[in-house]
Amino acid sequence: MSRKKRKRSPLALIFTLAVMVLILGAAVVLYNRTSLNKTEMNKMDYYGLEKEDQAAAIVNDEVLTDKGIVRDGKVYLPYSMVWGSLNSAFYWEEDTGSLLLTLPEGTSSWKPDDGSGAVLLEGQTPYISAECVKENSDIDMEILPDPWRVTARTTWSGLSVEKVTADTQVRYRGGPKAEILTYVKTGDLVVLLERAGDWYKVSTTDGYLGYIKDTYLEEADSSAISHTADSRFRFDRISLDHKINLSWQYVSSTDNNAEFSALTSNAAGLNTISPTWFSYADAEGNLNSLASPEYVQQAHAAGMDVWPALQDVYGGEFSSGELLKKQSVRQKIIDQLLQSASDNGFDGINIDIETVTEEQVPQYLQFLRELCVAAHKQNLVISVDEYVPDFTKYYNRAEQAKFCDYIVIMGYDEHTASSEEAGSVASLPFVEKGITDTLEEVPADQVINAIPFYCRGWTAYAGESGLNCEAFGMDQADQFVSEHNIALTWDSEAGQYTGSTSDENATYSIWMEEEKSVEAKMQLIRKYNLAGVASWRLGFERDDIWEIINKYLQ
Repeated sequence: MSRKKRKRSPLALIFTLAVMVLILGAAVVLYNRTSLNKTEMNKMDYYGLEKEDQAAAIVNDEVLTDKGIVRDGKVYLPYSMVWGSLNSAFYWEEDTGSLLLTLPEGTSSWKPDDGSGAVLLEGQTPYISAECVKENSDIDMEILPDPWRVTARTTWSGLSVEKVTADTQVRYRGGPKAEILTYVKTGDLVVLLERAGDWYKVSTTDGYLGYIKDTYLEEADSSAISHTADSRFRFDRISLDHKINLSWQYVSSTDNNAEFSALTSNAAGLNTISPTWFSYADAEGNLNSLASPEYVQQAHAAGMDVWPALQDVYGGEFSSGELLKKQSVRQKIIDQLLQSASDNGFDGINIDIETVTEEQVPQYLQFLRELCVAAHKQNLVISVDEYVPDFTKYYNRAEQAKFCDYIVIMGYDEHTASSEEAGSVASLPFVEKGITDTLEEVPADQVINAIPFYCRGWTAYAGESGLNCEAFGMDQADQFVSEHNIALTWDSEAGQYTGSTSDENATYSIWMEEEKSVEAKMQLIRKYNLAGVASWRLGFERDDIWEIINKYLQ
């Protein structure tokens, strides 16, 4: 008996074929998604290089937009890039067409035509050879070809370091289909920049910022990428073994020197005095001097160090930025200050230069650097006065801290005669922010915070636009309050007594500086363990202020 052959249903065939197509399609999609792209990205395009004689710069895991140039097989970097990103100790002296580098042992100099190949001029733009930068900087730096590029690291703190666990590629984007930037091998170290799913963005030692699959990485000790400081670049600073209690004495004529005893007789604990003795006499760097050996002898007998100030603000008609551009002028200023120190026996120099613009900071720093190297040979302390960083972010305090002994925050003039509204000279939040911002660049044992012994009384006349203000010492401020019957209340946020009142003529306002406000500021100085306090100016205070200051410097 025969069995009939069963016919397969057409629907079953269609279903089977559909499943097979789906499986095949999924396999193709999966392959397309997971198969590795073996194409290498054009490196010139990656770095934005348009010509073979251009060079890229990768600094602290960032590809800079500015480019270097290649001449005769050597990489040169624009001076502006070197100063801004690699080593601001280099200084291009336009007046002499020289590149200067001041180190503890002295100043080196290069010129485009000296045969060294260290520096060249293209048009008006100076370029420094990458080799010169590498040999004369306390940084890690490599010069690499194909394409030409410079990789550099100037900071090593806070790095997240990973170790490569197997040979793999670094890709332009996260994912296997992205083009290849470079290759890494087992044991190579990379800096982790960010996590993007299961692909990590990293920075490689050969200067690429790209992505690696997370399975190829394992955490490494952050000290695996570290740096040993080169002693050639370390300036010896002077650090005194006590808290500084400094006050400026305003001296506009030699007659004012005779006021020393009267001004300091009740200033218990004052251990440093800074008379305003020096100012510019002309554009050639000659100085006006009110220095007095008798004054210094009196101060020393009273247990005080003397750090006279060089100022460019009171009655000054000469621009510090313009004067300090010339090495000959800088040297003349330094020579006069050091000769006066030798002749008069003072212990340090206070630099109160307040008119420097952002474009003039390079010459300002070069002046300070040259001054410190010379002054330290005479064991003179160098302190530098600067307004809060919010006003002068561009001053490069981190660089100053390498060679200056003390950075003095002028923690006042929050509101000035040019302000559009009445306000405090030094509210507590303003003072504290000035301190914390400075500490981001300067160690606490180099920071002195200056407080005001003055405040401003404000008058807004009825029917008139604008404000009038007067600067008052503490007793004068009391008189202003009494004269206008201002009721004062304590503003705990500002850390000051403040008040305002009006009559038919005007509105009168004031934010006081007195014992309680000074104590609030001294609490900040103790809180942040600063090197000490300064005060502007001597004679504006009341005698009991000194007891408060001393309490917080113990």
